Amino acid sequence: MTRLLGLVLALCCLVTAAPATAAVAGPEDPEQPPTLVQVEAPSITGVRRFGQTLVAEPGRWEPAPATVRYRWFRDGLALVGATTRRHPILPGDVGHRLTVRVTVARPEWTSAIASVTTGAILHRVDVRRVVRYTVRTKGVVRANVATFARLAQETYDDPRGWRARGVRFVRVRSGGTLTLWLAAAAQVPGFSSVCSSQWSCRVGRNVVINVERWKHASPAWNRAGRSLRDYRHMVVNHETGHWLGKGHASCPRRGALAPVMMQQSKGTAGCRLNPWPTLRELRR
Repeated sequence: MTRLLGLVLALCCLVTAAPATAAVAGPEDPEQPPTLVQVEAPSITGVRRFGQTLVAEPGRWEPAPATVRYRWFRDGLALVGATTRRHPILPGDVGHRLTVRVTVARPEWTSAIASVTTGAILHRVDVRRVVRYTVRTKGVVRANVATFARLAQETYDDPRGWRARGVRFVRVRSGGTLTLWLAAAAQVPGFSSVCSSQWSCRVGRNVVINVERWKHASPAWNRAGRSLRDYRHMVVNHETGHWLGKGHASCPRRGALAPVMMQQSKGTAGCRLNPWPTLRELRR
């Protein structure tokens, strides 16, 4: 009786499954269109350095696709808006790998997808000089010093900053050739008679950031609606630029980017506020 029940159950299952199998392979289903065949893999051309533009080559397919779509990724994460053949390398791309996904399509054919990945994206130039620096405070500083140190290092590491001139800044616990200060406003003139309690300053090896400017930017900067983070980039780049031997610059023409060595805290004389060294400043 047990064996008979088992056979009945088995037969029941076979009968139940049969219509499903017939539905999948039935003659009324359309045939799957053929898939486009890759003859030559996609590739990426261009120099993989910040400041350059990469170009995706779609490869060759049989038959030739009617449409080609592109999607760029950084370390596997899709880049917002990066859906064209050309990709200008972004500051955030440096140190990461870029992938472009190519999707080809043709009417009455199944579309196909292929990808190609770069090596790690490099800075504009290789390191030519290493500067070791310490972080110090002077006076009563009502600001987070750890945040100051972290954000300053981010400015130094940014591909748009002095790193693009080949200068790498490394923070050390003591010694080094540069001291980066976060100083109370009243303490800034103590570094030199040329320094003001209103602004930041550079004296010898000392790059002095006025804590009031660090916390609040400047009236001219705020009137223009620029961010505090950009001001912090600018003031660190400006005062460090003095340490690197650069003097003050003026607006080259109305509407141009202000040189970072311009005294943008006070105004720009018709230039656009800019927290980073211009290409001209990097090349001089």
